[in-house]
Amino acid sequence: MDKKKFLNSPNITDLIKTIMNKLCSEEVFKSDSKLLLKKYESSMKKINFILVDGLGSKNIENLDNILTQNQTDEIVSTFPSSTSVALGSVNLGSDPIENGLIGYYHFDKSENKLINTLNWRGSENYLQDKKFFSNQKTIWNILNEKNIVFNVIQPKNLIDTSLSKHLYRGANQIGYESLDELGEIFTLPNILDNQFNFLYYPVIDVAAHVYGTNSEEWLIEVKKFSEFLSEITKSDEGRYTCLTADHGVINVDDENRHKIIYDDSVKIYGDQRSVYINGDMKKIKNIFKNIPGHFLEKQEIESLIGLPNDDERNNFFPEHVFLLDDGHIIFPNHLSANLRGYHGGLSPKEVAIPLIEIVS
Repeated sequence: MDKKKFLNSPNITDLIKTIMNKLCSEEVFKSDSKLLLKKYESSMKKINFILVDGLGSKNIENLDNILTQNQTDEIVSTFPSSTSVALGSVNLGSDPIENGLIGYYHFDKSENKLINTLNWRGSENYLQDKKFFSNQKTIWNILNEKNIVFNVIQPKNLIDTSLSKHLYRGANQIGYESLDELGEIFTLPNILDNQFNFLYYPVIDVAAHVYGTNSEEWLIEVKKFSEFLSEITKSDEGRYTCLTADHGVINVDDENRHKIIYDDSVKIYGDQRSVYINGDMKKIKNIFKNIPGHFLEKQEIESLIGLPNDDERNNFFPEHVFLLDDGHIIFPNHLSANLRGYHGGLSPKEVAIPLIEIVS
């Protein structure tokens, strides 16, 4: 996507700020976004917000179902277009540079440590121990202060993870193991009667990674979820449902997957399509000389990510950023899984996400 268009488009952070302001009936988040919820009316006192992992608007644009029939706008994801980055922005109501979750892989310069921001393996207490992260207020803390009744609904196996413990501080979490169980949860009185439900649904993204978008397996999962959405929006009268995604997905052919060779003097993190790099630039340019893409200029980095304004942010902020051409990925030393679908870059399929609104 053209960088100017991306920067000028309403994004997922704007969306959660708008929803929070509607829910609280006051400006709890300052926002100059022009984002409009076209089907929302102030008389609506019950809201569902659903985040479907990997459901990019370009991925579903040729389908005809409840999702496309109720899409009222197209907004954009975070940069990079990565799950932990987008989840950070949603749950903290802030841009990635503000909350510190700026990539799939995080690198702490002071500890010389590379960390996966989805599982935090080997650094399980990092977010809790670092005051920069633990002192941040979540949207759930705010809703508790406003006495708004809510639930967070996500897969059971994610509830006790390090990332969930950080993002859902102050939240009552309800876990599910299957779509059938999820359907049952949405018939419970404490779900139907309360003011706000947040649902995170990652299954479609898993299908996209393994089989690719528009594969038979992916289409089956989209169909299942569409049918589930039809059922819950029929049964919950008087509720406004807003649905979006954290990012979209591109399919990457085998010949466009590039293994890079480098030593420990170069640190590579971030994402496989938006690559963060620390080290000697001459050496880095040699490493990336045959990789389709380009290094971002400082002004581009500032516009897409921001710039660090304190020691805490400078500790994890990259010295260089390399953006791969559409359809290409790299394999750094710490990644080897050969998948079909990927994201993290700036192509329309990755960053364009739907704004879907349904009124029961």
